[in-house]
Amino acid sequence: MRSTPAAKRTYPEGSPFIGTIGANIAASQEAWPVLPTPGPDAPNVVMVILDDVGFAQLGSFGGLGGRIETPAIDVLAADGLRYSNFHAAAMCSPTRASLMTGRNHHSVGIGMIMERATGYPGYNARIPKNAAMIPRVLQLQGYSTLSAGKWHLTPPTETTPAGPFLRWPLGQGFDRFYGFLGADDDHFNPNLYEDNHRVPRRTGKEDDDYHLSSDLVDKSVSWIRERKMVTPSKPFFLHLAFGAAHSPHHAPADWIRRYEGRFDAGWDVIREETLARQIEMGLVPPGTSLPDRNPGVRSWAELTDDERRLYARQMEVFAAFVAHTDHQIGRLVDSLQALGQLDNTLFMVVSDNGASAEGGPDGISSENRYYNGVRDKVEEMLPLLDAWGGPTTSPHYATGWAMAGNTPNRLYKSFCHEGGTRVPLIVHWPRAITDRGGIRTQFHSPTDLAATVLDVAGTAMPDVVDGHPQLPFDGTTMRYSFDDADAPTTRSTQYFEMFGHRAMWKDGWKAVTLHWSKAIHTRLGQIDHPLNDGDFDADVWELYHTDTDVAEVHDRAQDMPERLKELVDLWWEEAGRHQVLPLDDRLAERSMDEPDILEPRDCYRYDGPVHLDMRSTPVVRNTSHSILVRADVADPTTGGVLVADGGPDGGYLLCVQDSRVVYVSNALGKEFTVLRSATPLAAGAHEILLEFDQTAPHAGSAHLSVDGRPVAEADVPRTNAVTYGLQADGLRIGRDVLMVWPEYDGPAEFAGRVETVEIRRGDGPSTDPDAELRMALHRQ
Repeated sequence: MRSTPAAKRTYPEGSPFIGTIGANIAASQEAWPVLPTPGPDAPNVVMVILDDVGFAQLGSFGGLGGRIETPAIDVLAADGLRYSNFHAAAMCSPTRASLMTGRNHHSVGIGMIMERATGYPGYNARIPKNAAMIPRVLQLQGYSTLSAGKWHLTPPTETTPAGPFLRWPLGQGFDRFYGFLGADDDHFNPNLYEDNHRVPRRTGKEDDDYHLSSDLVDKSVSWIRERKMVTPSKPFFLHLAFGAAHSPHHAPADWIRRYEGRFDAGWDVIREETLARQIEMGLVPPGTSLPDRNPGVRSWAELTDDERRLYARQMEVFAAFVAHTDHQIGRLVDSLQALGQLDNTLFMVVSDNGASAEGGPDGISSENRYYNGVRDKVEEMLPLLDAWGGPTTSPHYATGWAMAGNTPNRLYKSFCHEGGTRVPLIVHWPRAITDRGGIRTQFHSPTDLAATVLDVAGTAMPDVVDGHPQLPFDGTTMRYSFDDADAPTTRSTQYFEMFGHRAMWKDGWKAVTLHWSKAIHTRLGQIDHPLNDGDFDADVWELYHTDTDVAEVHDRAQDMPERLKELVDLWWEEAGRHQVLPLDDRLAERSMDEPDILEPRDCYRYDGPVHLDMRSTPVVRNTSHSILVRADVADPTTGGVLVADGGPDGGYLLCVQDSRVVYVSNALGKEFTVLRSATPLAAGAHEILLEFDQTAPHAGSAHLSVDGRPVAEADVPRTNAVTYGLQADGLRIGRDVLMVWPEYDGPAEFAGRVETVEIRRGDGPSTDPDAELRMALHRQ
């Protein structure tokens, strides 16, 4: 019979050695440094973050009159708790910063999305090390920490292959990461990273039913199973952040078909039905009335038949996107159940902000065309209805659906009224929650979720993490509310700010102001209202008792000026304490504040195969430039891609096709200028030169030479003004998966070797302030 091995002596890692060191092994006693071990009852934690999902867009929160089906989430709600008074920040990065750090977002430098950083402490997009994230704290307590999906908490200048990687997920306390770093991504062909390296792009030729949401759950389940096989007693923290339902709204075709015809009644009728359903569910008080339609939203009755057909299709696709995501959440729940882990898992589902009005009054079929200043007309979008939501579109629904999705709340994402901040939250933990299906009305915010996670894990934010003294938490644990629906909230105040819109909540009362700047027109349409750009004193404050008036219908500012003044004064106090100042309503200018990651130089030289991201690629839009390629051609009949930048919605391409050298300029996926050499190219070494002379903004003439001899030239009437696409890659040498030119069948590995590529930019501007402003208006 084998004897039981003696227990090894251990001591906390980082503490002094507790063994004995003698002259030899016989006179010594060993001891092993170990990380703390969570208690035997320490739960797993799953934090599911949905994107741009409004208060009314999940079935258990109204489901747009029951038309959107989310059975998996609804089961979690029926077996757990729904929080009807939970408030996010009004945008994604700020909410996520608070969720991960437990501090208010301005306090950790994320006053705005990462792409709109400025050089002020509250807005520099650099979460400091004295605001350690909860995954790092849990990691130090012995948890496995896993992140899948959207991150959007790394400064854009640090998302290149050169790093630094300190603010990537692994640098912030996650053991593993699989997902995308920016605001959104293509769900059929995403630009993904695993840990700190790029995942090769799909070629587009795969004969499968790939969708990013399914992929994220597959990866999450795989990680969990691996860990439970090796260390079954070790709890895990999973941060699962879907790209859904942020644009582009992408859903499998069979899911879209399930929703055909469901939204033909229009947003006005569905909004009323949704409120009635929410009152019946107990999510909002009886007697709650709908505010007037948001500014710029027309009544469904006054729309044309074509407009109704288009807008209804947009909502069918969005609903399918949400329902498909719910199905993936159900797969994760089923996996946890099969592993015997569900009962002891704190499972949370939350949205990062209210429904988005970024599609504008008519919606859009292509994000990228709108970013570049081209908005689709209704008659241009109608022929795309069958393809809407598929791989050839990158759509967003019309503003009216965002209004309905936020029922009964006013306004949208990016505003500080309830439509921007009040979001669904579901908490499920069978081992600890006995009031199954309960509704909680206590006011809470993302910082409180972070505090709750640490509380249930049996730890707290340490005073020092990795040698850095820590900022105090702004959040309070919500665990007290699990067993007591009537317990008073542990929160007494919360400020809000976004784009100069501001709000202050205190003890059930809320002061809020809408700042009328240029940014507002992208949300509300071209409203006839004076703009207050830069003049924050001109903003008019409103006052609501949100404990009873959840829809912000009854403005009490005139009746209670003293209470309003108290709240406005308190907002300024909180703003000073949390790095909210200076208030800033600039748009395009903000995107130009951050230093460029590319070191300025006369010539950008690249050797051999290269695949860069957009931030590390030299920008040649809107300026004269040249591209010199030195290549050894092995088989000119096979050819292949020499250099490419961009994707299907815009960019440029140099390639060899059928023994000819070809240059293609793609403008918004609609206009292609093609230069082709007439003389066949022989095998061997060649120098290929493309020169672009700018003759007007976003236009010029292109000249193609081979081995010093001109072979083709043409006028290029238009190029993309601002970007080749948020989901596009940057410079590719020797291969092009995204296919700038659809007539070149990719990925088109070059038959030979591209020795060097030299890119030179002229002295003219590579940015267009007017075009950048249009993009900023849309994005913000």
